[in-house]
Amino acid sequence: MRVTLTVRPREKPFLPIEAETIVPRNFLDGTDTTVWRGNRELPLDAVFSVSVEGNAETAAEVEVVMRGDTALIKRVGEYMDAGRIVVEGDIGMHCGNFMSGGTIEIGGNADGWLGREMRGGSIICRGDAADYCASGYRGDKKGMTGGVVEVFGSVGDFAAEHLAGGTVIVHGSAGDMAGAEMHGGTLIIYGDCTRPCANMTGGTAFVHGTAYDMLPTFRRVGTIRREGRTFIQFTGDIANRGKGNLFVGDCRYMD
Repeated sequence: MRVTLTVRPREKPFLPIEAETIVPRNFLDGTDTTVWRGNRELPLDAVFSVSVEGNAETAAEVEVVMRGDTALIKRVGEYMDAGRIVVEGDIGMHCGNFMSGGTIEIGGNADGWLGREMRGGSIICRGDAADYCASGYRGDKKGMTGGVVEVFGSVGDFAAEHLAGGTVIVHGSAGDMAGAEMHGGTLIIYGDCTRPCANMTGGTAFVHGTAYDMLPTFRRVGTIRREGRTFIQFTGDIANRGKGNLFVGDCRYMD
């Protein structure tokens, strides 16, 4: 079953839409659902042109395709547990919140909090992701616990903050404090980053590029070979008696 949602032209296109109802499971019983624009609850077809092809008996058999100006559509895929969502362009904040299964594929860029506190499933972002990608929310001590988030572009600050499980892969560079408070899981950054893994207590992080302004509370223990190249291995963050493993291709201080 394929549900195609095409954003209708709007008088106030810069007003975000809260769309946590857009998950495959909710379309098993039809398209009679709602979204929020500010403090107004609207029927789905007031915001989207909706078309449905085929039938499904389970959420795993449902694919939702989103087209048009989706950059300010927020909370898509929240608590998603099965099926597939394809966003052809950009997507708004909190996409994939608390997701536990299924797949979300984003053709463009993602706003903040992509995959917040994700528990399972997979998110693929073909563009860039903003701050707090695959992180916990402010004040929470546990972020992502399972699943895979893969970003083919770069990510902003505090990516994989409080990472407790699962895998986060960034093919570009990351901003400041990637992997901060990390205590499990795996973080892989193919580009550069700044001050990675502050207060890390567990888990494994790889920075294939340069880690700028490395914190002095990591202990250098040697080098390893991986994927045909040499990484410098650190353990820490010893400021928090951490036992995490941080591997970097190079480390230096900014001028």
